[in-house]
Amino acid sequence: MTDIHRCPLALPFMMLLICTLVLAAGCTQQATTPPAPDPVHELGATLPPPGELVLVNGSRMHVRCTGTGSPVVVMEAGSTDISLSWGKVQPGVANFTRVCAYDRLGYGWSEPLEGPVTARDVTGQLHSLLGAANITPPYVLVGHSLGGEYVRYYASRYPDDVAGIVLVDPGSEWQMVRTGEHFTREQQAAIHTAVLGIRSMRERAENGTFAANLSLVPADPRLPSYEFHAYQALLAARPSFWEARAVEAESAFSIFSELQQAEITLPKNIPLVVIASGNDMGFSQDPSNNAEANAMFRTLQQEMARESANGTYRVAPNTTHYVQLDRPDIVIEAIRSVVDTARALPDKNIKM
Repeated sequence: MTDIHRCPLALPFMMLLICTLVLAAGCTQQATTPPAPDPVHELGATLPPPGELVLVNGSRMHVRCTGTGSPVVVMEAGSTDISLSWGKVQPGVANFTRVCAYDRLGYGWSEPLEGPVTARDVTGQLHSLLGAANITPPYVLVGHSLGGEYVRYYASRYPDDVAGIVLVDPGSEWQMVRTGEHFTREQQAAIHTAVLGIRSMRERAENGTFAANLSLVPADPRLPSYEFHAYQALLAARPSFWEARAVEAESAFSIFSELQQAEITLPKNIPLVVIASGNDMGFSQDPSNNAEANAMFRTLQQEMARESANGTYRVAPNTTHYVQLDRPDIVIEAIRSVVDTARALPDKNIKM
């Protein structure tokens, strides 16, 4: 995870990828002769998962649940990100219901990813994880960035399991189509460059450079202390984490096509809140292209809010793409409002 303010050209759902590239260049300048790989294994041994590891289709996935009550809030991180990104939100939500954050395969404490990423696989694995971990529906799904697209697809596939949705500065599978070919080409080039940077970072994790000096590992200083240090250690000790980031980035355009073809439809009248960040997203160096892309990004988010008759659109003032780190109070309050509305619905078996 990286400091968004240092990365003005990032895609919303790919911001971490491009920020990683920028930081990789800095790491290249600072890196010294890598030590033997032993520190990597030693560091990995000091990283017990804060949650539990659950066997899902032969692979162990990490999920951390806190609090009590129903509906259970399930949080989906954005592209290249993990459960720790919810470190400022999960404790607040745990005060009024049970809340679970998890790591997709390849990320965080979950076992390595095999093959490309598809939205169908991501949502199917989450559905299996929730069942295997005895996390009982209905759920209020919370998704950030690309995680918002995964969440919408999950709700479309498993509507009976979902009691509400909160989307935190979500991306849209239609952004490239609606903005135009010039924007698409620009973002394809940015993703390609970012992937090269990510794989360069993976090499530093593999050869022990990061394990020998965690200060070289990019992590967002807005994270709480535990999440910040755990994030650095995971990136230093798990090359598979970097590889998962690269693979998900490489899969981005195929994921968008997959979601377009799925023609996502949300459950009727489901409680839905879409939170938009307040700052310019910095899509392009060209002022005209940037203005066009920003306007379309916000239009698509407003359209998402209208996917339910019970949907609302809110802007979080003076926030970056990481609203959950800049203003966790806004995200927590949105989740609370959806939980309260879901509890009042007559057609969901929800117990306080």
